[in-house]
Amino acid sequence: MRIRYLTALLTGLCLQTALGQDSTLTYNHPSRFVLKLSPLAVLDQDATLQAGLEYRTGRRTSVQAELGYGGKNLSPFQSDIKKFADAEVWRGRAEVRFYLGRYRTNRKQGIAIRSDFPLGNYWAVEGLFKQTNVTTAEYIGQPDPVTRVSTIIYPHNIRRYVAGSHIKFGRQFAFYDPHRRVFSRALLDVYWGVGVRLITNQGADQLTVETCGCGFGRSFTRRGITPAPSLSLGLKLGFAL
Repeated sequence: MRIRYLTALLTGLCLQTALGQDSTLTYNHPSRFVLKLSPLAVLDQDATLQAGLEYRTGRRTSVQAELGYGGKNLSPFQSDIKKFADAEVWRGRAEVRFYLGRYRTNRKQGIAIRSDFPLGNYWAVEGLFKQTNVTTAEYIGQPDPVTRVSTIIYPHNIRRYVAGSHIKFGRQFAFYDPHRRVFSRALLDVYWGVGVRLITNQGADQLTVETCGCGFGRSFTRRGITPAPSLSLGLKLGFAL
């Protein structure tokens, strides 16, 4: 009888010691995919409706891809592409992420959470591509005396291509439900980064004068390839599928 009590006591002490050493909480989730939306992409001069998907590839790694499309009047600001007869924007991003450690929810108590979808601080290598298609029109000939509009319209189609890369740093948060004491599937991804981009135009030789109020790196008449520094700053709303 004494041996049985002694065995139970030692077992309890071992379990208590193990629990005290490992404070990682496991949150099992059926999928490694995270669907994301980029609300700030609508506030860009080249505004797009943009969505992406992140997939966890390892314990601390993941890959993410995004695609966006926008029309001429999508931006709420007075964007330079609104001065063209027609315009559209295509945008794509892809990145590889490296998460730095366990997701800390309470550093003082040493509590962490391990989930099937990626959480916590990370750094990433990103590649981006953007294509802006614009159509402008030059009116040739003398204007009609009544309508004051030229009778011949000569359209110009120009494509501005942008390719680049960023080194990014960020943190992906999970929302905590204090009533149910669980982490919801809703996520918030905040990041910033620095890099470089290359800009070139196709069809720029069709125009002889600048037709938009463009800033640095946004000319549609410049020929050749123009390098430019690039900053990346934003947030994404995510939902673990």
